[in-house]
Amino acid sequence: MIVEPKLLRLKDVDYSHRSEMIDIISDGVMRQQTIIFSGADYFGEKYYFTEEGLRYIQDSRERRWWQELVLDYLNKIPIILKTPAIMGRSVVDHNSYVYGKMISHKPPRRTQHLLLVVLKKLNVNVVWNIYWAEENHIPHDTEVVFHEKSARKLLR
Repeated sequence: MIVEPKLLRLKDVDYSHRSEMIDIISDGVMRQQTIIFSGADYFGEKYYFTEEGLRYIQDSRERRWWQELVLDYLNKIPIILKTPAIMGRSVVDHNSYVYGKMISHKPPRRTQHLLLVVLKKLNVNVVWNIYWAEENHIPHDTEVVFHEKSARKLLR
């Protein structure tokens, strides 16, 4: 799989395990995934971003035309996970955590929108998805764990 060059030049991530395989157990099934990079989230916990995760993100976002532009912001994943404005846990899937931060769109629009990164906390933490929040609010089925004072407007 060819990974975009900008994903291979990020700051504050670890590329020392690039192309190594890790086993992820999801829904009782073991899946091997290929590491692109690893990093530390807000809590200092290690997470992995994998080629298979990237492929899933690309496929799922391209099927939703209003989410296609999110692929231009994959380089924001480490920033959002390290310094989120808001973070919550899914009440439906207790292994899914949502980290969010307001991100400026590239010109010509220059407006800010809430970009959410889903981190699955399984046997290892792995980036599962990234998407634009509807109406700049954290999803209804998310129990907020913390938020910055300035992020109150992101709550429903």
